[in-house]
Amino acid sequence: MPSVSGYPHHKLEIPDYPSIRREAEDAVKDELGRMARPDDRVRRAAEIIRQADLEIAAHIEDRNQAAASLWFYDRVRGLTKVMGLATNAYRSALFQALYGIDPRSRKDGDVYTAHVLAADGRKATTEVRPIPADLPAAQGEQAEDLARIAEEAGVPRLDTAEASRQLPKLSSIVAAASARRAVALEFMQDAELALSEEPYGWDGPRIAEHAGVSVKLVWKHWGVARKRRER
Repeated sequence: MPSVSGYPHHKLEIPDYPSIRREAEDAVKDELGRMARPDDRVRRAAEIIRQADLEIAAHIEDRNQAAASLWFYDRVRGLTKVMGLATNAYRSALFQALYGIDPRSRKDGDVYTAHVLAADGRKATTEVRPIPADLPAAQGEQAEDLARIAEEAGVPRLDTAEASRQLPKLSSIVAAASARRAVALEFMQDAELALSEEPYGWDGPRIAEHAGVSVKLVWKHWGVARKRRER
């Protein structure tokens, strides 16, 4: 398995994300593709999505904290490859580890509590600060400055070797669950649209109750499925 060398001497494995995602996708396609009835596909797809959401929620915070610890405290490079993320998604993960929110949901006026050490390094005071619009710049920042920013934001400093072991594992779990979710969602959208048509003729509320979702979500799924059909 490929690896990246961190700074100064940490090596992290790079999981085979194409294979991880392909296997996860194929498993869902095989299961849902064998279901002839759209009502069965809708219900099972909804279950797969809920299970994937639970799995992602159970691991993504630990993944983000491991990445933040390795970057802000150890300055390990190449973490986008280790996590299987594009640059923007990687930066979003670090932002969430620092400030506790997705940067896309940040609004002017949002704040976080910083824990600032006194000059003697013994007693910390708290300051309420505005959440910035972006991550602290990696270029031009000294390593100790990035570490201080992370400490003040409450990012835990993890054991480097343990974080290096856990990050690929946690990232693989999240990637596989995300892949299962994406495929199940498409099946669910297409099956919901099929249920609305002949010979079934189900209305939105009936489909929503069957799938355990809101009517508004069913309507949104119909629109997405129609656009996909028209391509």
